[in-house]
Amino acid sequence: MQSTKKLYNVVINYNYCKRCGICSWICPVKAIVEGEFDIPQISDPYKCIGCLQCERMCPDFAIDVRLVDDKKDVIYESDQ
Repeated sequence: MQSTKKLYNVVINYNYCKRCGICSWICPVKAIVEGEFDIPQISDPYKCIGCLQCERMCPDFAIDVRLVDDKKDVIYESDQ
């Protein structure tokens, strides 16, 4: 039996984010990367493995990682 990969939405609240870079540094699969002006961006929402390290380590509580029930519900950075 083949298991399917779980999908996660990573939502960054830019009103809380102070651009410290911890999230991009700690992400083991580099789903979060530093963009222009050190603003964190989701490089590929399908990369996220749901380890929650970014959410736990964020000093500003600016990241929310949620399990997605349906593949069409994955949020891209431009949709936020």
